[in-house]
Amino acid sequence: MDNPFIKYSKSNDYVTGDLKKLSSSYIPDNFPHREKQIDGIARVMSSIVTGGISSNLLLYGKSGSGKTSSVLYVTNMLKETLNGNINILYINCEIYDSQYSILVYLTNAIDTGDSPIPILGLPQDRIYSELVKRLNKSGRYTVIILDEIDKLIQKSGSDALYVLLKILTESNASMIGITNDASFVSTLDARVQSRLNQESIIFPPYNAMELRDILKFRVSGVIKEGFITDAAINLCAALGAQEHGDARKSIDLLRIAIDYALKDGKSSISIEDVYMARDRFEMNVLKESIKTQPIHSKMVLLSACLTQETDADLSVTGEIYENYRNICAEIGFQPLTMRRISDLLSDLEDTGLLTTNTRSLGRYGRMKFIRVMGSIQSIQGYILEDPAFSSFQGSKIVRQSKLRTNFDAYVETYKNGDFDSK
Repeated sequence: MDNPFIKYSKSNDYVTGDLKKLSSSYIPDNFPHREKQIDGIARVMSSIVTGGISSNLLLYGKSGSGKTSSVLYVTNMLKETLNGNINILYINCEIYDSQYSILVYLTNAIDTGDSPIPILGLPQDRIYSELVKRLNKSGRYTVIILDEIDKLIQKSGSDALYVLLKILTESNASMIGITNDASFVSTLDARVQSRLNQESIIFPPYNAMELRDILKFRVSGVIKEGFITDAAINLCAALGAQEHGDARKSIDLLRIAIDYALKDGKSSISIEDVYMARDRFEMNVLKESIKTQPIHSKMVLLSACLTQETDADLSVTGEIYENYRNICAEIGFQPLTMRRISDLLSDLEDTGLLTTNTRSLGRYGRMKFIRVMGSIQSIQGYILEDPAFSSFQGSKIVRQSKLRTNFDAYVETYKNGDFDSK
């Protein structure tokens, strides 16, 4: 087989610049419609340039509103102004979500020539002292950026932020917190609020017109003029505006549309290309997983849904098989054997669509209970999109009376606490 990358590695006349500029994580040299917020950040931090101490900052705004990009841009400019004589330490609190991990990261991030401390094994007070020592030893002002700071509080409570704020008072440092939770400060302890000493800057959602300007700026000098129609850019902007003004989504949509158009050898990007990009961008993994299942696996899954819908407490292999047979008869398929259906149930469990639990019912024997994972209505809807189910009207659901009697006895045993489950 030929190397599949060869056909996609050819140069393209429509690309006139660095395609990395179309990444949502790229930090550009201009931020349309964020001039006010950038100036606000710079104003607060300008005291650092004159040898003073900056107030702590909290930046609020929805995802994709430019908070992180703006603060990284401003701190990069600050570093350039001070000829690198400043520590800019960025931490994503989705990743470093505990007081201990943040202290270790900060300690090792300070460049003082000291050996890194181990990530495990040291008492927290030792790490605290070492961090303060290194901050002061560096001789530089330090700015600590805590992205998704609300996640740190959710996971570790206010104490984690209290310790960080105490470190700031013992060294030449300040903090910038980034959050999309407008009520963040009100969730903090009173002692933390009093230490925070923060100024706040709001990043409002972008509207469609602003997103259009951002997209035009991003593609300028990167893609040949005329390759992207105005209608395509307007649609990307409109779709991003629907998601609380998410510039990240608009940029990613346009990037995906450009990428596929270039690989397909198209001469321009149309509205249809943007919709195709949206479908890929928002692919419903559950739906795609169900759509790619063999027809008998879909019938087994549909049977499990119908059985569970009738009685959420009881879905077992025997009933699912009988209802599967009824579905086969209704839509015109020859049913597989019980053993083969057991294999299909195991396959569906491997894909995460089902879960099974074998329990002992004491003198009533052992029984495998089966539960559909996710929304039953959604899963049924995805299955019935298959044309093979066009004649399906809703099979009669079989209930096994002996099974029901044994299950009722099991429930009574469960209530009395005299049972063994595995």
